[in-house]
Amino acid sequence: MAGNTITSDEVSQFKSLPVKKKVDSMELYLIGDGRKYTMQEVGARIFGNENYSYSVSLIHRCYNFSGQNGGKYRNGCKFEQTYRYRVTRADIEAFVRAYPDGTFRNGVTFEDFLRTRVGSAKVPTLNPQQQAQRSVPQEYSRQNTNNAKNNQMTNAESDKGLRIAVLIIGLIGVLILFIMFSTGVLFDHWIIALIILFWTCSAFFTVIES
Repeated sequence: MAGNTITSDEVSQFKSLPVKKKVDSMELYLIGDGRKYTMQEVGARIFGNENYSYSVSLIHRCYNFSGQNGGKYRNGCKFEQTYRYRVTRADIEAFVRAYPDGTFRNGVTFEDFLRTRVGSAKVPTLNPQQQAQRSVPQEYSRQNTNNAKNNQMTNAESDKGLRIAVLIIGLIGVLILFIMFSTGVLFDHWIIALIILFWTCSAFFTVIES
């Protein structure tokens, strides 16, 4: 990049930064997570202090970035539309590891590096319209199938439990009628006995119907 002068002190500072911090900073700044981030915000998120925006800027300067590049390679970006290739963290990490000392001396840009990876991509990235037309993933289908089976099993167990409860109620009714008959109070309390009989018959009828 023309006019991109990196001092020896800056080179030393750049080299002292962990690879992960470089990759994390570039990923958040260039790709983001659904929004554009400023270098101050990246500094706060990655280094814990927005004053580290200078380090974020230095990382990108050492890799030949200039100007405002927040969200430049986010999903649906111009590069993706042109090359049908979605830029990911893996691309950034491969770039940083390929050029651990930066590219400000040899002039290689991240986009130059990406173009070398476009041809090796086995499956082109689908645009949003194509993604919407894709069928439901197998994992999601299996999950729905399993949920349906579980619901069926739960319903069956619930019905079985209900039948058992109703059957128990019916048996209790029979037992009460038998006790009333054996103690000779059945006809003295015929109204109660009639209610219990109706209750018992209804219970057995419900079990037979289910």
